[in-house]
Amino acid sequence: MTETRIRLLDTTLSGASAAIGYGFNANYTYAMTQAMEDAGVDAIEVGHGLGLGAERQGRAPACESDYRHMQAARMAARKARIGVSARTGTALEADIETAQRAGMDFVRVGVDAALVDSARGLVDHAVATGLETQLILFNVYSLPVAELRNFAGTLGAWGLSTVVISDCAGGMVPAQVRNYVRALTDKTDLSVGFAGRDNMQLAAGNAFAAIEAGARQVEGALKGMGTGAGTIQLESFAGALRKAGLSVQADPLELDGVANKFITKAEFARGRGHDELIQALSLLPESSAIEVEGVAGEYGLEPAALAIQAGRIGGGLPMDRNALRAVAQIAIWAREDGVSERDDSAVI
Repeated sequence: MTETRIRLLDTTLSGASAAIGYGFNANYTYAMTQAMEDAGVDAIEVGHGLGLGAERQGRAPACESDYRHMQAARMAARKARIGVSARTGTALEADIETAQRAGMDFVRVGVDAALVDSARGLVDHAVATGLETQLILFNVYSLPVAELRNFAGTLGAWGLSTVVISDCAGGMVPAQVRNYVRALTDKTDLSVGFAGRDNMQLAAGNAFAAIEAGARQVEGALKGMGTGAGTIQLESFAGALRKAGLSVQADPLELDGVANKFITKAEFARGRGHDELIQALSLLPESSAIEVEGVAGEYGLEPAALAIQAGRIGGGLPMDRNALRAVAQIAIWAREDGVSERDDSAVI
């Protein structure tokens, strides 16, 4: 049986940067791109959060030009795919050509779903440049499901790699998301992606609904960073995918480390923190979790690794300090035998 592989696309350096007034500079982009790639992120979107050309129009001045961000990300990335967004009414064909010359791997053309026809020109130009071309259907609920289903065949002939269902208001529920994804998967062979805001704390749940209906790409940001209520918290979601038995390249704990290194100011962050992630991955009860750091210190272990191992052995049951010490000793023996403390199977 083939594992379902989910592609994670990070928008921390693009749309999510609205939370800080598009204030990332090129040095930050370089360092974060390298770190996210090392953590296993499949694709990273960079540049102005409102897309190519937004600053030219005087909309939301950014700390750095799109070209500088593209250069920085391209120099940093070795394996991860790097790309940009281009919105109808903002981006020009020349902007897409600039992205191609800068070495981008993909461009994502964004359009309000009800006006999807108006994206054809930009899509055609992007496809002609040889860039992987995705289409983001912003405010997808503005287009009735039946109309999307009828139009799906047309989208299938546009040369797109992926169509993204985007819940910009964070107001959709899982059943709606499934219906929109199936409108595409039932009628085309296109890959389908999902993007959602977390206004009702349903972004991750909606993403799982999208996956159940056939979506294979999900986007999010470190610490759920973004405008308003934020978006899918990428590090937590990577852990949830593994626990659900789905294949994902990104390591949730490595991503958590990147998030805590780069997204440090409280006003930048959304979502849950490190402790909540570890508890969710380990299923260790709070009464036991508070003892982990002390025991890990006694044995020279990483607290996160000990918590996950304890949860794996205990199956979510409470463990007192002595039980945690026994788990720590097992981890020490395993390490002496050459087994990594952070065994991937511990978070599946």
